[in-house]
Amino acid sequence: MDEEYKEKMRQVGLNISFYRKYRTLSQRALAEQVNISSCYMSQIERGLLRKAVSLPVLMKIASALHIELAVLFKFQTLPEKKDEK
Repeated sequence: MDEEYKEKMRQVGLNISFYRKYRTLSQRALAEQVNISSCYMSQIERGLLRKAVSLPVLMKIASALHIELAVLFKFQTLPEKKDEK
């Protein structure tokens, strides 16, 4: 798997984790709302899936978290460090 792809999936997982915690939901509670296993939810959040998460699952996750689907794909980037001279 491509490293860039893995990083993007990790970032999607981090966004899901952030909004889940913001809504004070456990992984199990969110997984139940989305109708997936808590193990699968854990893998999604940690970006450890061998295959891509399906769009319907991501849509259900976003709906359960009361956020727009696009929010899951908004990634924070750190500014590049400037050489200190």
